[in-house]
Amino acid sequence: MSAKADRRKFLKYIGAGLVTATMAGAGYCVYSKQPGYAPAQTATATIPKGWESATTYLRNNPPVISEIEVKPKYINPTTETTVRFTHSSYDPDDDTLSTKWLIDGEDVSHEPEYSTKLPEGDHSVVLKVSDGKSEATRSTTVTVDSDQIYPAKPLRVKYRGVNYCVGKPMAPEFPDYPTPNTDQIDEELDNIHNDLGCNAIIIAAGADSEDDLIECARMALQKEFFDRIYIEPHYWQYSIDETVEKLARFAPKVKSLREASQVIHFMVGHEFSLETSGIVPGDNWFERVDYCVKNPDWADRVWATFPRMFKDIIAACKENYGYKISYAAISYAEIDAVPWSDPLFESVGIDVGLVPAVGATEEVFFKQLSELKTRLGKPVIVPDFACLTYTGAEQWGGAVLPNAWENGPYDEEAQAKYIKSYCDVLSRARIEGCFYWQYKNDFDKAEGLFNGTKRKKGFYMYKSYQRTT
Repeated sequence: MSAKADRRKFLKYIGAGLVTATMAGAGYCVYSKQPGYAPAQTATATIPKGWESATTYLRNNPPVISEIEVKPKYINPTTETTVRFTHSSYDPDDDTLSTKWLIDGEDVSHEPEYSTKLPEGDHSVVLKVSDGKSEATRSTTVTVDSDQIYPAKPLRVKYRGVNYCVGKPMAPEFPDYPTPNTDQIDEELDNIHNDLGCNAIIIAAGADSEDDLIECARMALQKEFFDRIYIEPHYWQYSIDETVEKLARFAPKVKSLREASQVIHFMVGHEFSLETSGIVPGDNWFERVDYCVKNPDWADRVWATFPRMFKDIIAACKENYGYKISYAAISYAEIDAVPWSDPLFESVGIDVGLVPAVGATEEVFFKQLSELKTRLGKPVIVPDFACLTYTGAEQWGGAVLPNAWENGPYDEEAQAKYIKSYCDVLSRARIEGCFYWQYKNDFDKAEGLFNGTKRKKGFYMYKSYQRTT
């Protein structure tokens, strides 16, 4: 018999064996349940030497694509960002795999990893992985933002940055701030410096996330591109004594980083009148804001508590920290009650300031900043300025009114207008530093510079102000 005939005979034989085996298995499933029937035996085919590859091919398992990995992952890339594509794939039979990347239908690479820049818009990304016999396919979509939409202009401050929140509970009264993981922090720190153009940062977290706060500050320090890093714990809803006690326990952790680099600074608090329990009446932040709006005497309550509170904070910091500090005060009710003249304070921190709806215009704000620099004789920083994202919000700026998220339709222009007005005043006043509140959050009308992973117009407006010392 010829080799050709022998091969045909074998294929017929092996095929019959596979069918017999299948039917025998089916028979077992049916008949083994009936009384008196013995389980059927599976037919076995003897494979002639040299024909093993035929059965290997018949029972090949296709490749498996576990994931398409796109970097950046937590924010959209821009037209100037190099996007990196990688994948996690394997073959159950340990066959060698080949890769094919298609972007918007075009075959762009056959390498396991591929990097490129993409134009603005949504892009279809398809990955095909083959073992030479079978092919697996997986797809995703990458959205690319524009790199710049406003012309560059000077911002004459030394330190320009954002507030970056890394833990919760940050603010129990507000929608949740997501806690970023280590990979996300690494990517977003790069974005804050490289894309947004900041040379400084305030890293903030709540009482339950102090370790996250220190770790993020350590990561920011290792980047070696921030000229100043403020560490700011928020002790929402704690009493005056509890707040002082927590600051004293936390200070040595900041000290260990400060001793590694003078870039590290300690922001010991933020708007105690609204965040700390027992200074202004109210069970939460919104109730205290409401009290302050309706009762001008709230400043008297601040004066009744701040001197003792800051005396204890200064003593605790001198004992447990030993380096200069700062504080983020809200309006003049707090400003004049903080003992800035103490040598421990390295700068004066003032929040808000520009609220046209109540007469705090650009000119009024400029005069306030200029007066502070002269009167207190120390560098002035704005640790917290912001604007919500709804029509008309530029008249209120960072003021979070009751039901603020329902006030007016979503409007990125309002946020961008406010940032422009604010930065124009800061540039004229030439203060020491400014920090936008906040870099990112996940609810549309809030202050964050992102809507999900997409940059808002406020992001581009703040980016357009290039730092000029």
